[in-house]
Amino acid sequence: MKFLKAFLVVLLLIVSVLLLIGVFVPAVDDQFETRIDRPVIQVYAAMANLQRAPEWVVGLDSVVQTGGFLAMPGSTFKLYYSGTETNTVYDMEVLEMVPLESVKFKLTNDDFEFDVTVNYERDGLSTNLDVYVQMKGKDLLSRSFLPLMKSAIMDVCKENFEALKELQEQ
Repeated sequence: MKFLKAFLVVLLLIVSVLLLIGVFVPAVDDQFETRIDRPVIQVYAAMANLQRAPEWVVGLDSVVQTGGFLAMPGSTFKLYYSGTETNTVYDMEVLEMVPLESVKFKLTNDDFEFDVTVNYERDGLSTNLDVYVQMKGKDLLSRSFLPLMKSAIMDVCKENFEALKELQEQ
């Protein structure tokens, strides 16, 4: 009986902490850098060609443009992902773009919103990418678990950019 009471107290504390996180932590962000041994124009063109994104984005099956022109600001896309247990559709909007310097876009689905900024820095015949990701949950439950999921989400982001690097350096 004491074990059951202790277990319930611990469970109640965990739920309380997660609810407090969901209320007081509206967004989680992280940043990383990647170096690709290709000129900035090649790297920029590869990222701007979203029809080829399934070649380097983990789990991405297809991309359908729903509005706008190419990958210019204001353009919108549907990104269809498949996983081991579920399929997910993200809406993507290109927010701003400075050719060969930076791109900012937003990915959203029913539970989460990701604001991503990629800055391109020329380094001779190489390109340094500085990637900033801000993650937001759309409801209390998704906001509560976001800090716990941050490292897994960022690992996938880094894996995608490593795949882009490998594809570019072939």
